[in-house]
Amino acid sequence: MSKERFKTILLLSLVCLSLYLVTKVWVEFPYGTSFDFREEEIKELESYLSIDLIRPNKYLVNFNEDSHTIFYSDIDNNLWTTAYSSLASILSSDEVETEEISKEEYISYHDKRSIVFYFPEQFNVYILARFLDVPQPNDIVEKIQEVDSIYFHLGNDEPFLILSKEDFHLKIFEPTIKLEALKSKISAMENIGNITYYYPMRDTVDVNNNIYIPVKMSKSIPVVYVENEINTDNIEDLRNIAELFFQKDIDYIREIVENNGSVIYLHDDKVLKINYRGFLEYIAPLEETVNERNLYISLVTASDFLFSNLALPKNLYLSKIEEIESGENLGYRFTFKYRIGGLPVILKSDVVEDFIQLEVFNKYVTNYKRFIRRQMDGTYDAMDNRVMLSAYDIINMNYELIRQDHIAKYNIQDEDEEFIKKEILSRIEDIYIAYVDPCENKTGERLIGVWILKMEDYIYAFDVYNGNLVVKKEQ
Repeated sequence: MSKERFKTILLLSLVCLSLYLVTKVWVEFPYGTSFDFREEEIKELESYLSIDLIRPNKYLVNFNEDSHTIFYSDIDNNLWTTAYSSLASILSSDEVETEEISKEEYISYHDKRSIVFYFPEQFNVYILARFLDVPQPNDIVEKIQEVDSIYFHLGNDEPFLILSKEDFHLKIFEPTIKLEALKSKISAMENIGNITYYYPMRDTVDVNNNIYIPVKMSKSIPVVYVENEINTDNIEDLRNIAELFFQKDIDYIREIVENNGSVIYLHDDKVLKINYRGFLEYIAPLEETVNERNLYISLVTASDFLFSNLALPKNLYLSKIEEIESGENLGYRFTFKYRIGGLPVILKSDVVEDFIQLEVFNKYVTNYKRFIRRQMDGTYDAMDNRVMLSAYDIINMNYELIRQDHIAKYNIQDEDEEFIKKEILSRIEDIYIAYVDPCENKTGERLIGVWILKMEDYIYAFDVYNGNLVVKKEQ
């Protein structure tokens, strides 16, 4: 064998060996995309997956054909955390059987004893599995790539799950699955009582709408006062926040105090702005071009960033995922909301859009916005003794407003009034109780209890006690 030929074979062998070793170091992610992370970087990033970012924003409990209830926080019952292990088993088992079922069959299962977890966003099933610590999910992640709800059948017959995305429903059996813990918790809820019962609109008002709403409220909601998380009147507090974000002593950070009380901190190319209302914004440059977005890595990066900076509200949840572009760079915008007293909180302010929002390009956070209001000490037990209006009361009292918006939006003329009414009722996407934060005071701000009426085109917030309009926004 000639020396040159030997060199060629040796070179090819080294190239093949290098490619093999690289595949051991690189990590494969969903959508067939690879990113050049060292193995220790991946382990460090994945350590943040224990943060409970992905959680339901609504829980429908079906006791039987005639009894249903809905709630929006799971602090007292831990139903979602109880369901973790069963869902993880389903997504990792090699013994699952699946079948696609019709919308009609899916709806019929709501008359059986069960619980449905609804998510605020369509979540990727592969990522959900990874967040549940399933290293190699089964082919369920291929049969249904995204979910917006998960149904657990809790009857005495064979248990099963249904993963859904809009009108696609995948029924899943697994021979070893045990749901006894969930069944026990649902029975305990039923025995305690004091339940507000919800009924499907298709039965109560005879329209083509499957959402559940209550006819009568069984309990009131707490009186809640909030204050800004960030005390903008204390410059030392603001400097401590700057040191936390930049990981530098304040002596190495430039500080600019504006006339209106807002403060800007600068270090290298990074900027931290805290305005006089308590709204925080962090801006950082993108360190390299990111021309392929990856949701999994971006979520892990967001989780890492949130965990590493200011403390998070206890009831924080991921409410929205948007794809974004910045020049040639591709990334995601993540929006987080939270609950107080078990209820979602809506901001009335036009200045602040949401409580927490991040723009993430795989490994890099380029923008972080935060406006958190915390419940004030000594305001946890007070209840409002006024009688709350029901969802039907709210719809009836405000029907003319909703009707006028509907007619104007769709340019309706000379239609039958009964047809218009059925059309409006069929377009209701959700109705639920929440708090509205007026965002007018730094401290001592009383939240307004409201019914949120979510239509296809508008979101309305009506006072739960007098029915007055508090907020109206176009979707």
